[in-house]
Amino acid sequence: MNPGDLRVLIRGAGELASATAHHLYSQGFERILLLDRRFPKAVRRKVCFCEAILDRTQTIQDVVGRFTPDLAAVEAAHARGEIAVGIMDHETVLDEWHPDVFIEAAMQRRNWGLTRDLAPIVIALGPGYIAHKDCDALVDTVRGPQVGSILEDTGEHLANAPPAEIMGFSEERTLKALRDGIFFTQHTIGDMVERGERIGTVVSVYGVDDYRRGVPVDASYSINARIGGVIRGLLRDGVPVKANDRIGDVDPRGTTDDLDHVSDKSHRVAEGVHEALLALVAEMNTSK
Repeated sequence: MNPGDLRVLIRGAGELASATAHHLYSQGFERILLLDRRFPKAVRRKVCFCEAILDRTQTIQDVVGRFTPDLAAVEAAHARGEIAVGIMDHETVLDEWHPDVFIEAAMQRRNWGLTRDLAPIVIALGPGYIAHKDCDALVDTVRGPQVGSILEDTGEHLANAPPAEIMGFSEERTLKALRDGIFFTQHTIGDMVERGERIGTVVSVYGVDDYRRGVPVDASYSINARIGGVIRGLLRDGVPVKANDRIGDVDPRGTTDDLDHVSDKSHRVAEGVHEALLALVAEMNTSK
């Protein structure tokens, strides 16, 4: 079976999903469609294909992702040698596009209804799923020596890992929403910030119009950097957030050389998905 003939549907278009799509594309899987929400919540936006939803296109290390409003546009994007990105309902896509491979990469960390009968091959990025029950293969995404490995057990032991420690900082690097609202910022990825500097403001949905007019709003709060460094990831201006949503992260090293490159962790996860996919395709071919 030629990789270029397989239709690959990836649920999610954030950092790990985009790294997976990028790697699979480089290995000959050319019919890839990623699905995400209307207002994506990825923070490392320079390496996320979900940016195409609002910007129409997103290029990651020479691979182009294009927003496709319908399945006809998906086929057109593939004909141009591009990865398709959409906001279509995944059930509709499953019914009408008939993917050969379904990859769960939305990183919700809980099973929303994933089953092995969604497609001939179903792969999930853990935690939140059980190998050989919810999916045909489960790939470890928890930072550490096993990241990217294909789990042979149920995967139930996986837990959420804290951000990587850099220069002694871990949780302090992360910016999170305290309450629901709309996030506003004038900063961008790559900006240098000092400890305590305001990165943005979250405004209650009831106060957005006043805030945009410059009227003081009581129902708002600031998002401040807890350490100094470079903004490595940040939500777009005007994106709705819920309490505890990740808004961004700060890298204390202050370097900006790799902000538009797939991280080592993401690449290892993508390689794990590729390895699992090749094994499952070979198993499928043998059983025919």
